[in-house]
Amino acid sequence: MKVLLAEDSLTMMLTTSAIIKKSGHQLIQARDGKQALELYKSEKPDLVLLDVEMPEYNGFEVVEKIRAMDTNIWVPVIFLTAFVDDENLSKGIEVGGDDYLTKPISSIVLNAKLNAMQRISEMQKKLLTVTNELSEINNKLQQSVTTDPLTNAKNRLYMDECFEREWFRSMRNKTELSVLLLDVDNFKALNDSNGHHAGDECLKGLVELMQTYLKRSTDVLCRYGGDEFVIILPDTCHNYAVKIAEKVRLGVEQYSANLKLDTLVDISVSIGSASQIPNDTTTPDDFLKAADDALYEAKQAGRNRIRSKKIAPKDELAA
Repeated sequence: MKVLLAEDSLTMMLTTSAIIKKSGHQLIQARDGKQALELYKSEKPDLVLLDVEMPEYNGFEVVEKIRAMDTNIWVPVIFLTAFVDDENLSKGIEVGGDDYLTKPISSIVLNAKLNAMQRISEMQKKLLTVTNELSEINNKLQQSVTTDPLTNAKNRLYMDECFEREWFRSMRNKTELSVLLLDVDNFKALNDSNGHHAGDECLKGLVELMQTYLKRSTDVLCRYGGDEFVIILPDTCHNYAVKIAEKVRLGVEQYSANLKLDTLVDISVSIGSASQIPNDTTTPDDFLKAADDALYEAKQAGRNRIRSKKIAPKDELAA
């Protein structure tokens, strides 16, 4: 173990240090409470041995500060003192200490404590390793549940959850929410003439391209199904949403021109944009339908274009 020993008595420091070193542990020495805290932060010991009475900070104060700064891991602390009464014992446990050793230190007792604390340290490290592994597995599982396996865009499940969450958040904050519904033009022709592998590669490339136009962590690109995609744009006004849509449309035109296909097919995107400040006079389904209607209009108008709708509350429409 890496053992931090904080002791202001030179005699006690020398005798206790000799026992610790003889046991094969790495020793870090501090002569007062302030130095003990500094070394604790920089050296990250596995065990702390603290004299109760020290300059700068006493042992109780040092432990309180250690426990306050280190909430994710518990490093065992043993107090060293010449007097063990009920009041001091209770206070030491209360501030976060784990055990007491009475001065003068017995080498047999100290070695027994070191062995016990080493077992605790090893078990804690194993537990931390398992916890980290489980966390990594959980993150991968969560990623697989919410991510489209082909394109790495978020999937329909995530889109439904995200869209509902952003809808009600925007309603509470009275901020404008925008959504883009995109459909890849001539994608079936590309699949039919060049094969599904070419189609898959095209979709992956399109997702990488579209992600470059989403500058905020809150902007979310989802695969809606097949060759349809949704971009959720929280806190985004109608005009800015249309600007993003136009950047995507032009980017796809350029992307299509550089595609290497056996049979040339012009790939583009038709985009339906909808924006509104959510309220209880409309529903999320109404909002998505508005984007879908705008997409249909873009398709009917000749594809490779944008149609947008800014939705007013029903009471405003009635007025």
